Amino acid sequence: MELITAQQIQKANHDGRSELFSRKNAEGVRPGSVVLVETFNGPGEKTTSTFMGVCIAIRRKGIDTSFTLRNIVMRVGVEQRFSLYSPLVKNVKVLQKPSELRIRRAKLFYLRDQPGKTFNSLQSLWKQEQLEKQQK
Repeated sequence: MELITAQQIQKANHDGRSELFSRKNAEGVRPGSVVLVETFNGPGEKTTSTFMGVCIAIRRKGIDTSFTLRNIVMRVGVEQRFSLYSPLVKNVKVLQKPSELRIRRAKLFYLRDQPGKTFNSLQSLWKQEQLEKQQK
């Protein structure tokens, strides 16, 4: 069973996602990181949509590894859970490390009750990312 799962992960890991979410990687995604995820809108479509948010949880379960991002959109808290090896996920990009925020928990569900704590800096990061995208 482990061999099948390892083969599935190797097949689905075409852009280094498993290294990005590995526990052993010090430069990888941690709870508290600001992450930008670009996804395809449908299985056969070429159009993409992006979602940026603070990673509040990572669930590491082999091929079923997923992570949860949270952001404030139009003054409403929005959480979105992404499956790491989904074919609909185009790319995952880390915009900011959690070292600036002093995170001491594995699951940051307390951010649901304190919306102003980390989400103020997300607007400036989003604008920077859009400017870089336009310059390319």
